[in-house]
Amino acid sequence: MLILFFSPLFTPAGEDDLPHSFHCLSLLSLCLSLPSLGAPPLVPLYSLVLTIPYPYGTYWQEVEEQQQMAFRQLMIEYTHPSLQRKACLQVTVDDRAAIGPWVATLAARVGYPLVDAFGAPLIYRLRSVSGAFLLTTGQFADARFPSGSHFILERERQTLLPRREQGEQGEQDQTSLAALWVSRRSLLGVLSACSVLGFGSGVTTAFAQHLLMHAREAIPPISLRTLFRDHQQTVRTLTWSPDGLRIASGGNDGMALVWNEEGRVLFRQQFPAPVGALAWSPDGMQLLAGTAHTVSFLNAQTGILLAENAKQHTAAITALGWTQGSSMEALSASADTTAVVWSEQSHQPLVIFRGHTSAIEALATCETTVVTASEGGLARTWSARSGQEIHGYYAQSQRPLRTVAFSSHGSLAIGGDEGVIYLWSDARTCQRQVPDVFGVHCLDEAIRLQGHTQPVRALAFSPDGTQLATGGDDHKLIIWSLRTMKPLLLQWQQDAIGALSWSPTGSLLAGALGAGVALWRLHL
Repeated sequence: MLILFFSPLFTPAGEDDLPHSFHCLSLLSLCLSLPSLGAPPLVPLYSLVLTIPYPYGTYWQEVEEQQQMAFRQLMIEYTHPSLQRKACLQVTVDDRAAIGPWVATLAARVGYPLVDAFGAPLIYRLRSVSGAFLLTTGQFADARFPSGSHFILERERQTLLPRREQGEQGEQDQTSLAALWVSRRSLLGVLSACSVLGFGSGVTTAFAQHLLMHAREAIPPISLRTLFRDHQQTVRTLTWSPDGLRIASGGNDGMALVWNEEGRVLFRQQFPAPVGALAWSPDGMQLLAGTAHTVSFLNAQTGILLAENAKQHTAAITALGWTQGSSMEALSASADTTAVVWSEQSHQPLVIFRGHTSAIEALATCETTVVTASEGGLARTWSARSGQEIHGYYAQSQRPLRTVAFSSHGSLAIGGDEGVIYLWSDARTCQRQVPDVFGVHCLDEAIRLQGHTQPVRALAFSPDGTQLATGGDDHKLIIWSLRTMKPLLLQWQQDAIGALSWSPTGSLLAGALGAGVALWRLHL
C-alpha cells in the first residue's frame, strides 16, 4: 500500500502513460535503499520521497541514445611489457569514440610508456592482422571493419629525435608530462582478459573513466630532467661524481666532458682516441680515463692531466674503477686479458691480475673486492690487495659478458650477449665450489632476470641497493625491484643504451643513448 500511495508523486505531467509497474519498481528501490542510509521508517521516509523528483524524461532520453549507439567487439593483441610474450584483450568499443585517445589510453592500461626518454609523446595505433585496416585517427564509426576483428597494438616508428634549442636542456614541464602519461578521454569499452593477464571478467565503463581520471593526475614514474647533447659521436661511458653535483661522460669523439645536471659543461679534455671508460675516485679529486691502451689520471676539478701510462696495457682499455676504504687504488681492465691495480698517489702499477684467458669487458668493485667479466663468459672475483682470487669463478653463460655491477651490500649483477641478467645476493663469498679445468668453479645459484631480447650493455644498482637499472641493444630501459625481482618500469628508448649511472642520492639516473646523455628523474 505504501508503494501505491507514493507512486503518483513520481509521475510528471504528460507522462501518465508510463507503465504502472515501473512506478512501483522505482519507488520500491528507493524505499529499500533509504533505510540502509540510516533513515527512520515510515514518516521520515514519506517526507524524503516527496522532495525527490524522478527525471523520467532524462531516463527515456538515455534509453533512446543507448539504442542508437553502436558497439563493436575487437580482439587486440600486444606484447606484455613485463612477461615479454604475446597477450590479447577482448574490447567493446563505442563507435563514437575517438581512435587516437582511445588507443593511447589502452596502451597506458597495458603498461606501455606514453613518453620517450626525451619527454616526447609516443604514438600508438591499431593494425589489423590482415593488414587491411590501420586505425590511427578519427572515430571508430569511420572505420569499416566487422565486429570481432583482430588487431595488433603497436607503436608508430619515429626515427628523429625531438629538436631542442640551446638552453632548453633543463627542467621539463611536469604538468605536460603528467598529462601525457595517461589520456583521460575514452576507453569507453569493457576490457576482459583472454590470456595470462588476469584482469578478471571485465571492467565497467564507469570504473575505466574513474581510473583514467586519477591516472592523469598521477606523476609519471619517469620524466626527463636534462638531455645533454655536447658529444659529436656515440657516448660509451658516464659516471657521477661522489658528491652528485657533476657527471663525466666520454665517447667515440675522444672527448671527456664534465658537466652539471643542468647540462652546463664545466671542463672538457680532448684525447686522440675514443674514451672507452671513466671512473671517479671516491674522494672526488681524480678522474680516471681510458683511451685506446692508455690510462690517464686527471685532476677532477680542473681537468689537468696528472699522469698517464700507455705501456702497461697492450690492447684497448675496456673498464675502470676504484677500490673503497681506508686507501684508494685505481683499477683498469683491458682486452689484453689483464687487470691492473694502480697507486692513487704515484700512479704506478701495484698488482696485475692475469686470471682471464680472453678479453676483459667489464669490472666492478665492492670495497677491495673486484669482479672482472670476460668475453669468454667467465666472471672472476679477486682481491685488489693481493691479486688472488677470493673464490671460484662464475660461468652462467657461454656467450660474452659485457657489463657487471656491485651494490654497496655486495650484491652482484652480470649481463651480456645472452640478454639475461644474473644476480647473486652476496658475491663476496661462495657457498659451493668445485675445481675444474678453468680453476675453481662457484656453483652458487644465481637469480635470472629476463626482460631484454638483445645484449645487455649497462647495469646500475640504486644507492640503497633496492633497485637495478638495466639497458642494452634492444633500446629497453628496465628498472627492477630487488625485493620482488620484477620490473617496476620498462621504457623503450630511441637508441641502444650503452651506459647507466645512478646519482648518489638515487633521485636521478643517467643513460647514454647514442650521442646523447639523458638524465631521468624517477618516481617509483
